[in-house]
Amino acid sequence: MLMTSRREDGFTLLELMIVLAIMALVAAIAFPRLAARAPASALGAASEEMRAALATARSAAIAEDRAVTVAGGDGFYRIDGDQHALLSAAGVRVETPRGGIAFFPSGGSSGGRIVLRGGGRSATLDIDTLTGRASFAP
Repeated sequence: MLMTSRREDGFTLLELMIVLAIMALVAAIAFPRLAARAPASALGAASEEMRAALATARSAAIAEDRAVTVAGGDGFYRIDGDQHALLSAAGVRVETPRGGIAFFPSGGSSGGRIVLRGGGRSATLDIDTLTGRASFAP
């Protein structure tokens, strides 16, 4: 009778502990760098959300054949008085010209600039008077 030893496949406890230690080291190095970028990415997301809201207001003005106004505040914006929270970023202030920005049935607007501020940074959207389209200012 021939006896063979039975070997089980898998990892030893020591190998698993070494891998976990390396993963913890990588996480400790990467996390502070990612956390530093969070305010900038939140502001970028809020800017895109605001640009989409402006396009929605412009479309509503054209579709409903009436003027639609957009105004800002702390963490929100208003379209014709209806308040909408900025879903992508808490603590971002939306600054609009006094009285807001009006979009007209022709597709044009009163024009102006919207500034979003948060986390010590800011982003600017320019609204074209003739086309009513919003674009990021340099």
